[in-house]
Amino acid sequence: MEQSHTRGLLKSVEKSLDVLDLFLKSNRGLSLKEIAGYTTLNISTAFRIVNTLAERQYLQRDLKTRQYRLGDKALALGRLSLRTGNIGTLSKPYLRRLQQDFNETASIYIAEGDSRLCLEAVESSHALRRVIPAGESVPIYKGAAGKVLLAWSSPAEQQRICEEYGAITLSALHAIRRHGYAVTQDESEHGLFAIAVPILQGNCGIAAALTIAGPTMRFYDSVRQKMLFTLNQYANEISHLLGHH
Repeated sequence: MEQSHTRGLLKSVEKSLDVLDLFLKSNRGLSLKEIAGYTTLNISTAFRIVNTLAERQYLQRDLKTRQYRLGDKALALGRLSLRTGNIGTLSKPYLRRLQQDFNETASIYIAEGDSRLCLEAVESSHALRRVIPAGESVPIYKGAAGKVLLAWSSPAEQQRICEEYGAITLSALHAIRRHGYAVTQDESEHGLFAIAVPILQGNCGIAAALTIAGPTMRFYDSVRQKMLFTLNQYANEISHLLGHH
């Protein structure tokens, strides 16, 4: 019974993806009749799928022509894929250079909802090091990278996070924005020190946070200053490649 139910769900997902695939091949809107014809679905099934996708904003219907086009959610996914792909590709050489400069773990994070997501990381060769798997997700209010992402987010988003989680204050975020970087110690992990700076994109504000992290005992004052200078240099270069001037 359970297997039959699972197969039914998978079939429904496949049919929904078949509908969305149609819009990869067409540069115009499609009517319900056309969608049903191209996917060989009967009209009632096509209507249910299209209606669900429209309710979730993956499709939208033009009231005049009665044709469907890709909706805001589908377009947002495309933009996000392009943005994160560009940032990850462009930042990888700089992460390698940052790791070679200081032999500490270098990484780049983007905001994803109320979390920060690691796009890329190059680990230190020290036995004692910060291990960051690509795809790691951490609450956005934790750690230097998260604080940078928050400090350059919209005032409304800052207010919401501060009120909802109570883990950071607006004044602290304003200070980070004013100084241009964030540092944390023993926050994400005991004995861990991290420095992060923003990567900016065009006129769209912050794109990501560039960070270096490792055991506090290796992050003495003179090294931190050199790290911050290098982080800013590399972040500015990546920002320039992303169209920020």
